[in-house]
Amino acid sequence: MKKCQHCGAPLQDGDRFCQACGAEQLPEEESKKRICPECGKWIQADGKFCPFCGAELPEMDDDEPVIDEATGTETFVHKHREPVRDEEPPRSPQPMERPVMTGRPTPPPFQEPPFYVRYRKGIITAVVVLILAVAAAVAFHFYGSRSSGDYVKDAVSLSQQLSSENESVTDTAKRLSQKSKGDDVDSLVKDLGKSRKNVEKMAKNYQPKNIPDQYASDDQAIREVMRDQMAMYDTAIAIAENPKDDAISEKLDDLRDEVQKAKKTARTIKVPGADFTGAVDGDNLVSYLEKYVSVQTKPDETPQPEVKADPDKQVLSSYASSKDLFNDDIGKLAGDINAYLSNHPDFKGNREFTSRANTLYIQISKTRNQLENDTSIDNTAMKYKLDALFQAEQDRIRGLYDGVSASQRGQDYRPGFQRGQAASNRYDKLNDEWNNL
Repeated sequence: MKKCQHCGAPLQDGDRFCQACGAEQLPEEESKKRICPECGKWIQADGKFCPFCGAELPEMDDDEPVIDEATGTETFVHKHREPVRDEEPPRSPQPMERPVMTGRPTPPPFQEPPFYVRYRKGIITAVVVLILAVAAAVAFHFYGSRSSGDYVKDAVSLSQQLSSENESVTDTAKRLSQKSKGDDVDSLVKDLGKSRKNVEKMAKNYQPKNIPDQYASDDQAIREVMRDQMAMYDTAIAIAENPKDDAISEKLDDLRDEVQKAKKTARTIKVPGADFTGAVDGDNLVSYLEKYVSVQTKPDETPQPEVKADPDKQVLSSYASSKDLFNDDIGKLAGDINAYLSNHPDFKGNREFTSRANTLYIQISKTRNQLENDTSIDNTAMKYKLDALFQAEQDRIRGLYDGVSASQRGQDYRPGFQRGQAASNRYDKLNDEWNNL
């Protein structure tokens, strides 16, 4: 049975107007369809009420397409037609009968799901992957930075503890040097042994959970420094226990070599804020023990005065060794700077060389302070000559630092390097004089 295209009421064959609502019935080929906004089903475009859910239909927007049921094409020409009324008096409204649906209408074959429906799974997958990637990056940054920060903090703390223990050993050696011949030194020897055990305990307890890759070589150097520090103290204890040993000179030489080796290793550690050179800075330790041995082995009778060209040269030998090590480090820094310049026009963006120069400068300053405060050296003239050499080395470093810094600011690096070269020439001259003493 035919139904009203407007309200869905039953029609008799041949009815041109609906007896229920009076709407004109268009030919089948002019029938257009739209989607009900309430139930989402396809309905006639010219209806006022949905035949399925009974909802009142709003007027169609100009941009709402209508579907030609015969051809299956979309159009935006709605072709609304006003119903043609006969001159008969208006009929009283009759209750509309809700049509009985015999089946669900089949959507047109050309209907395509919306974009978000067709690609919903892909969109959801992409969003999930993006969220996981961001979460992984944040976690890596947070925990990686935290792990690196914890390691640096532990290394700085360890360097401070080791340096404090080395200061205690140096102070004990100083008290040994003040002892007269035949005085009891057992308590001081025990103090040296306690410091040695403390360093050994620190070495055993040093077990970092996570070692960042950039500090792997530094970590190995830290362990080597602790081994060197214990070896230094073992030699110092042997000297303090038996200053009259026939091989005492060899033991003092061994201690001097151990100090220089340990300091060289400590300078390779680049953990920010951790200075392990203080843990093995044994120049004063060597000087005090040399004086201690000299007092303990002094003959009872008054010896005939001997003419000594340089009585303090041997005492200053440990400082001279430090001078030579600093000179090697400065030469390597200058060589690396020249190699960098051969492949780069300037030093913009480079912070390595200024950092290395600053570290060297601070280390030389510490050595100069120790030399100045070393009361075991009586020959002040030789102290001044050695201090002048350290000053020349610092001037060389300052020239390199100023040149690199100027280049980083877009200025000419040559004036700074020229000052560094002048200081290098002055150092060579002073060093020749020192070696001829």
